[in-house]
Amino acid sequence: MGARRQAKRRDWPPNLYQQPSGYFYWRNPQEKKNYGLGRDKAVAFREARAANAHLATMTKSTLVQRLAGVEVVTFEQWLDKYMPLWIDQESPKESTQATARRHIARLRKASWAWMSLADITTKHIADYLDEQVKEAAARGDGASTVMNIRTRLQDIFRMAETKGLIATGKNPVSATTPPEYTVKRERLSLEQFLAIRAKVPAWAQRGMDLALLTGQRVGDIVDMKFSDVRDGSLFVTQQKTGFKLQQDVNIRLDVVNMTIGDAIKQCRDRVVSKYLIHHARSKGGYYAAGDPVSIRAMSHVFAKARDEIGIKVEEGRTPPTFHEIRSLAERLYKAQYGQEFAQSIMGHKHAKMTAEYNDLRGSGWQVVTVKQAS
Repeated sequence: MGARRQAKRRDWPPNLYQQPSGYFYWRNPQEKKNYGLGRDKAVAFREARAANAHLATMTKSTLVQRLAGVEVVTFEQWLDKYMPLWIDQESPKESTQATARRHIARLRKASWAWMSLADITTKHIADYLDEQVKEAAARGDGASTVMNIRTRLQDIFRMAETKGLIATGKNPVSATTPPEYTVKRERLSLEQFLAIRAKVPAWAQRGMDLALLTGQRVGDIVDMKFSDVRDGSLFVTQQKTGFKLQQDVNIRLDVVNMTIGDAIKQCRDRVVSKYLIHHARSKGGYYAAGDPVSIRAMSHVFAKARDEIGIKVEEGRTPPTFHEIRSLAERLYKAQYGQEFAQSIMGHKHAKMTAEYNDLRGSGWQVVTVKQAS
């Protein structure tokens, strides 16, 4: 067994080393021969992983594997096949696919990614998940991302099992313990909302108002267009769920003395744009006047203003993000109109709906009106 890697190099591909001069090389563990890879770290990592994967395919299967007729495929090789198979079977939304791609990109960096699927054990997976939890804690994050990665891993091996690449009942993820997940984000109060709103630029104020009045997520807010407003309603197709929501623009929140229509009207300015929330002026190389504001920009200015006003949170919790406006909206609508209306305007599929809440024309839009709110 080789020497234990330094902590700073434990995420490196096996058999990859670096000389004091900064030059990378890969050492073939079978023939004890070194292969130079240059000084570019990204290239060296890629080449080392490819070499490890090739080495794994050259390694003879164990007797049990040969008797079972199990094909030798490395984890990294299987990831290339898994993604299109999963998309074909599940037909996930693009946002779900994007999340899966991010998780798979992280999994490609696992120290055992070069190994045969059949050789990866529960201990490999458990150690990896433990490392991910520690890294998340160091960043101040919760365990939700690690939970999602574990779920993705479970499905990756489940599908490998259906293709006969690992023995039936030998999914190494199944026996691992899911990381504990506790929501640690502080709730946003109306007073805090107003204080933050007073600090942000005009376009961000409009975005915050739309989020509060419509109760929608930041991705839906920055994607709203003037063409989505017609026949006295705002039409929203939620990016996360695909749920179709039709909100009467006359719906009002008394605590801010504003309707959805008021929030929409203030988005019109001298700039020609199809987006409700847009940049008022160009910034060379980044965006032009009229371009939509990104999720990142909206979230950043909110967080910056939040920090500037000095919002304090309990120990062990994180300060509220832009997403907490959605929770605030639900609480305010519940206080004014009741739980059923609050759930329907948010677009919760599990809301208990009466016939009035549904579009009887069968278009699939959930209709929320002033009549229902009164």
